[in-house]
Order: sequence, then C-alpha cells, then structure tokens
Amino acid sequence: MDAAHPVDLFVREDPGRAVVLRSLRGGDFRVDRNADVEFPAASLMKVPLAITALEQLDAERPVRRAHIGSTDYPSLLDIFTANHQFTLRELCSLMLSTSDNPIAAYLTELVGMAAVTRTAHRIGATHTQMRVGFTDAELGAPARDSVTTASDMAIILRHVAERKGLHSMVHAMRNSMRNFRLPLRLPDELHVAHKTGSLRGLAHDAGVLFGRDTDLVAVFLTQEQPDTALVGIEIGDCIAGVWRRLGEAV
Repeated sequence: MDAAHPVDLFVREDPGRAVVLRSLRGGDFRVDRNADVEFPAASLMKVPLAITALEQLDAERPVRRAHIGSTDYPSLLDIFTANHQFTLRELCSLMLSTSDNPIAAYLTELVGMAAVTRTAHRIGATHTQMRVGFTDAELGAPARDSVTTASDMAIILRHVAERKGLHSMVHAMRNSMRNFRLPLRLPDELHVAHKTGSLRGLAHDAGVLFGRDTDLVAVFLTQEQPDTALVGIEIGDCIAGVWRRLGEAV
C-alpha cells in the first residue's frame, strides 16, 4: 500500500513543506518528509505552552478576566466581563480551541519562555525553541523567532495524546474553531484534535486523528507559500488521501 503517495504530491520537493505521520494505534505506519527542517512555530508553540502550564502550575487556580491583557485584534475574552473567573485549565483549553493570543501571552508570563523550551526538550522535541511570545508587539517579524520541526511536533502531540493529565488539551483541540486544513475533507464525526499555526506565507496544522481502526499523528508545516488558503486545501486533500488508503472512512 503506497500510503505515502498523497504526501509526495503535497510536498513536491518543496523545501518549504514538511510532513510527518505516525500511527498511535492500528499498526506501524510512518511517513517523513523534511521532518527535521526548522520552521517558524507560530501558534503551534501554544501546545508546549499549555503542556508547561498544566504540568507545572495548579490547573484549578482561579484567574479573573481583568488579570489578562488585551489586544487590538479579535479575542474571545472580549465577550467576558472583567470579573469573570476562569480556571487555568479552562484558559489553556480556550487558547488551544480558539488560538487566543492574550491568553497565550498571560500563560507565557506565568511560566516563562525558557520553561516552555525545557518542556519541549524534556519530552524529546529537542529542536523546538520558544523565543518570542504572543503580545501584539511580538506578532510582526519577531513572531518567526520561535521554531520547531515536523518531527518535534509529532513527539509533542504523542505526549499530549498519551498523558491522562493532559486529556483536557485533547478535548480542547478536538473542539478547534479553525477547521479549514486537516479536517477539511474528513467526516464531521471524526475526532481530529489539532492546532493550526499561521503567519504570512506560512500555514501549519498538526494534530491527532482518532479513527475506527487507526489513530494517527499528522503534522503539516509550510513556509514561503504564495497562497496559504490554497495550502490549506492541499493539506485537506493530502490527509484525506492518506486516511482513505489506511482504510478509514472519508
């Protein structure tokens, strides 16, 4: 079964595209294309950030909305009153499902960027470095300074999927509000726990597909792409082709 064929169509010898696929259940399935090439992490860095917060802090500690900063861009937090109270776990979940930057900036201030890098390295993602946060001032050119690889993101996602204490992260990513890449061509009832990352010319998606007979880590990283909307469609087409070749419903 040439399950890698759709991946080769997607990558097309483009050094600005990387794919890693790893089966967690249902046989030993593995695909690597440009797996160890460094890419700007963008919002994928919110995954090890959430791991760090949940593993090192009290996940049930209360946080008032007034204690979290603001942004010039749309934010889910703007619908809550200043006195609204979250738990830290809820903030991590909201950050992952909506990619909210003020929450990410707040969590980064709590744990520190060095701690996020140490978390990534501890679990085996040794090329991942958090060097910039998520405040408005950091969303321009500096936003590309944090880096990861497709191989590292696969390691990070496996860690999330296999740790019972991080189940809330899986639930949050299954309820992502940004379903225009990995889930695009997949059945609505399929559970896809994923996180996107976007910058100019860059479109990432990394997640776990929980199928009937197969659970699959799927990581797509891209940069220097002239049309990121088209890249999103291509990611959706590629993973649908792989999923079909694995015998799962599309």
